[in-house]
Amino acid sequence: LGQFEKMSLSEIRNAEIEYCRDHIVYFAEKYGHIEDRNSPEIVVPFRLWKEQREALVDMLNHKWTIILKARQLGISWLVLHYAVWLLLCHTGRSVIGLSKSETEAKELIRRAVLILRNMRALIREKTDKQNWDGAWFEWNSLSVTIHFPGKSDSTFQCFASGENAARSFTADLLIFDEWAFQQFAEDIWKAGFPTINRPNGGQ
Repeated sequence: LGQFEKMSLSEIRNAEIEYCRDHIVYFAEKYGHIEDRNSPEIVVPFRLWKEQREALVDMLNHKWTIILKARQLGISWLVLHYAVWLLLCHTGRSVIGLSKSETEAKELIRRAVLILRNMRALIREKTDKQNWDGAWFEWNSLSVTIHFPGKSDSTFQCFASGENAARSFTADLLIFDEWAFQQFAEDIWKAGFPTINRPNGGQ
């Protein structure tokens, strides 16, 4: 406690983000939120199962991750928390999401915004940053941009799938959402692969 008494709120926040950078499960469980339509509150803290924690660590430690799953296991929320962690705890990062239609692409952005809106100790929305000196975000239906004072922005963009989707972009993380149901899955993979195929980066 004595150490924190000597620090400004900005310094404490930056130290917490730095800690989250090295402890992804802590980040998701401490700051994560999801929608639960069976709960009176709808938006609830993200309480990870053991298997979800293991999957999150696997995403962190592997360049390629394919998840074969049933529905309603919280994997989409888990992947989005991984994306938000990457964007918020590291400056200048880019995430691309590819969905089978624009409707699903917009849904990924909506959920990412929900996650970010419930991390007010770490980041604020553009409309909620009065007297705030930390990172803040703005968004539209298909993208989110996180701004860091004096540093490079991080971005999350989502697209409807197509043979050439994401071909002209470079990303740190590429999310194939519901890939098994995408009409041009093989062509999308061929187009997307160069996006993240870098020796020292890209997932």
